[in-house]
Amino acid sequence: MTTLAPAPGSGEKSAPRTRRDQTFHWLLSASSVSMLGSHMTAIAYPMVVLLLTDSPLVAGWAAFAAIAPSILVYMPAGALIDRWDPGRVMLISELGRGGAIAIVACAIALRKPYLTPLIVTAIIIAAIIEGILEVASTLAQRRYVGALVERKQIPSALARLEGGTHAVLVAGRPLGGLLFGIEPIFPFLADVCTFIYSAGVLIGIRKNRRAVEKAGIGSSLLPRPRLRSDIRRGLGWLRRDQFAWMTMVAFSTGTLIFQALIMVFLADARAQRLPALGIGMVLAASGVGGIFGSAAASRLLKRVGYSWIKIQAVTWIVGFAALAASAGRHFFLMAVVMAILGLTGALGNIELNVYLMQNVRQGMLARVTSVNRLAVLSACAVGPALGGILVQELRVQNALIVLAVMTIPLVVLSLIRSATGVSRNQVATR
Repeated sequence: MTTLAPAPGSGEKSAPRTRRDQTFHWLLSASSVSMLGSHMTAIAYPMVVLLLTDSPLVAGWAAFAAIAPSILVYMPAGALIDRWDPGRVMLISELGRGGAIAIVACAIALRKPYLTPLIVTAIIIAAIIEGILEVASTLAQRRYVGALVERKQIPSALARLEGGTHAVLVAGRPLGGLLFGIEPIFPFLADVCTFIYSAGVLIGIRKNRRAVEKAGIGSSLLPRPRLRSDIRRGLGWLRRDQFAWMTMVAFSTGTLIFQALIMVFLADARAQRLPALGIGMVLAASGVGGIFGSAAASRLLKRVGYSWIKIQAVTWIVGFAALAASAGRHFFLMAVVMAILGLTGALGNIELNVYLMQNVRQGMLARVTSVNRLAVLSACAVGPALGGILVQELRVQNALIVLAVMTIPLVVLSLIRSATGVSRNQVATR
């Protein structure tokens, strides 16, 4: 990994660049710990609803209801965060997310059969609040990193962020399953602690105001036209960039299928009485794949170029076909497929995010990124509901067959994207 620190002999510039380097590392620390807690509760949310209702359909719709409202705020949030101090946005968001998870913990502590509808409702409302604040925190972090890191160091910085994301996923999902198996409230209590740590680190970063000022990310970066005009400019950039929007469509489609697969797996694992720790370990396999994908990104993406999405699509079809043939009963095969999906997903995320950060000017980065995140979040919202419906109506094997068929459009999208013939270097910063 390329260091963000200055080269020796850089003279007076070394101090501010060193401060940027330290700020980046602390920012990565806060983000990683926060994500660790979020991955613990990500597996605990559907499991606690399944525990309370014993219905995969209800669990899928609960996951949809918790995520869907966040979809409405992504694009306005992107335009607003392009104007605001990203450090302040992250701090307020982390404090609010910790409070929302604390509400979930309190609701679970009151678990009684006659209070089940009320508890599920409270969990969904708190998850909605946490999800909306996560939108702001994610966009603010991306803008913060874009301002701190020099252009030539963007690929290595984003690879490090992506690798950290998958590393905490590897730890978070098994740990969440283990804590849930001990007591359902424990993953949520642990998540509250991670938000406390993250907020403390962000407070420390904000005390070093000089580093923030040197990075040029104050709260008055943009003039203040109408919010609608800001959003329109971000969409306009994407309309002119075929590579970006076609890649977004392909990756969001893959996310939809992956999230549906997770719900199918959770329902089947519960029916087969797989231990909570085992569930977490299978899901963590995608994080292991993501770590390898992040480590190989700088070399692999240079070699395969536009062919990467074709390789990804074919790999997904083969993996889902194997799962359908096994009727989903071989959990080791499920872990292997999860690892492959994690590896391909990490490479795709790095490819797209590097492209956006290198080609979108700083004052518009959050807006353009918000469209990508909106597409991914929409897929995350619809995917669990789709998986719950498929399991409820078709059972596991038929649900896996349907998901395998749904991977075919990924190949079509890859062919269309390659046919555009758009060079990644043709799009200048706008």
